[in-house]
Amino acid sequence: MNTLLKKSLFSLFALATLIGCDNTEDLILEEGQSSFEINSTNFSNLVLNASYPENAAFTISWNEELDAASTYNVVMATDESFTNEIALGTSEDTNFTISVSNLNALLLDAGAEPYKAFPVYVRINSESQSTEALSYTITPYAVAAPVITNPDADFSIVLDGETPDATALEMMWTDFSTEGTAVSVVYSIELAVAETNFEDVQTIGQVTDLNAFTLSNSQLNALALSLGADEESSIDLETRIRATITSDTGVNERLSLPVAFSVTTYSTAVTNLFLVGSATAANWENNNNNAPIIRDPNNKNVYSYTAKFNGGGDFAFKLLETPGQWQPQWGVTNNTFVSNETSGQEPGVLSVPTTGYYKLDINTKTGVYSIAPYDASAATVYPAMGYIGSSRTGGDDGWSDPDSNLTQSTFDPHIWYAKNVKLFDGEFKFRANDSWDVNWGATTTISGYGVLNSSSNIPVTAGTYDIWFNDLTAGYIFIPVE
Repeated sequence: MNTLLKKSLFSLFALATLIGCDNTEDLILEEGQSSFEINSTNFSNLVLNASYPENAAFTISWNEELDAASTYNVVMATDESFTNEIALGTSEDTNFTISVSNLNALLLDAGAEPYKAFPVYVRINSESQSTEALSYTITPYAVAAPVITNPDADFSIVLDGETPDATALEMMWTDFSTEGTAVSVVYSIELAVAETNFEDVQTIGQVTDLNAFTLSNSQLNALALSLGADEESSIDLETRIRATITSDTGVNERLSLPVAFSVTTYSTAVTNLFLVGSATAANWENNNNNAPIIRDPNNKNVYSYTAKFNGGGDFAFKLLETPGQWQPQWGVTNNTFVSNETSGQEPGVLSVPTTGYYKLDINTKTGVYSIAPYDASAATVYPAMGYIGSSRTGGDDGWSDPDSNLTQSTFDPHIWYAKNVKLFDGEFKFRANDSWDVNWGATTTISGYGVLNSSSNIPVTAGTYDIWFNDLTAGYIFIPVE
C-alpha cells in the first residue's frame, strides 16, 4: 500500500509573538501505514496577547486524505505520549483556527501558570490515525481577577483619632505569583461609597507585586470625609483592586469584585489652649499675647508645656480656648482637668508652689493632668532665634540668610514667638543665632517637637499664623490667624 504524504501549513497570526528555531524535522511514516503527517515550521515560543483575545492564536491547514475523514480532531497534551488529551477543537474542513482567549483558557485549565512558558504537544486525530506531534511552548496570560481576602463584608471599624498613625485597615488579596516571570503587576486600590457603582471612585494607593496595603486612622478618616461622610458618623464604603500588567504584548487589566465595609469617622477639629492667670506672662488678661501650650501631633487630646510659672501665694492659672474670650475655660474640678462646658460649672485654678520651671501635662479627654518641677538651670539662653526655609517666600530663596526673627518673651527667655506671619506651602526650620550650628527640624505640621540638627524640615501649609517655639523642648505650634 502506498503511503500518502499530506502536507499541512501551521501559521501564527500577527497578534501572537512567534520565535522560530531551525530544527525542522521531516516526519517518517512506517511502511504500510495509511496515515497523514504535518510538515512543521517548528516555531518554539508562542506568547499569547491579552489585548486581542478574539483574534486567532494560530491556524492549521492540511490537504485531504485519500480516504477523507468526516471530522478532524485537533488535540493538545502536556506530554509526548498524549496521556491526557485536551481537545482544542474539531473541523470538517482541512483547516482549524483557535482564538487567543480559548487557547489561553485551555492552557490555564491544563495547569499552565500565567506569563510562564508552558510546553505542549499538538497533533491531529482522524478516525484511528494521528499525525506526529508538534512540540513547542506557549505563554498564557492571567485571566482570573485578584480576590480580596480582607476586609470581608462583615468588617466595620470605629476610627481612633487619638492614634491617627496607627493602622486602621490592612487590605489583603490573592493573585497569581509573578515569581519566575518577566512581568510585574501594579495593584491600584480603589474606594467609593457603597452601592454607587464606583461612579465617584478614588484611587487611594498603588503597590507593585505586593498583596497588601495599609491605611492609618487618619488616612481612612480623611478618605471617608472626602467621600461625603460626616464627622463622628458611620458610612458604608466599597473597595476593589485594579490589577494592571504592561508587557510587550500589550496591557492586561483585571478588576476584583468589590467588598463593602463600614467606617465610623472621628472629628478632626482641634482645640488650642492658651495660658491665662497671675502665674503666667499674660496675667489675668484674656487677650494679652497669651501663650499657647503645645498639642501632641499624634493625639489631639494631649498637651504639654515646659516653662516658667510664678508660684506661691495667690499665683494661679487656667487655660482658654480662644484669646479674648473667657468661655470655654479649662481648670481643675475634683482633681480632674475639665472644661466648664463639660462640667457645667466654672473649674478651679491650677498653681505651683514656688516660682520656677515646671512641666505641665494634660489630657483633655481623660481629665488626667500633672505639674512637675523642671530643672532648666543648665539650659542655654540663646540671644537670637529665628526660622528659615522655602515657606517664607514660596521658593528656594527662602533658605537664604538672614533668618526671619522670633521675639523672645520677657517673662521666660526660652519662649519665642512671631505674630501674623504669612507663610507659603513649603518647609522650614528653627535655628539659633542665624547659624546652622543649632537648628531644629521635624516631620509634623502645625504642632510638634523639633529634633536638634535633624535632616528633616517642618512641613508648612500656606496661611497666616502666630508661631510659638520653646527652645527647652523644641515644641512648636502654629496658631491660624483668621
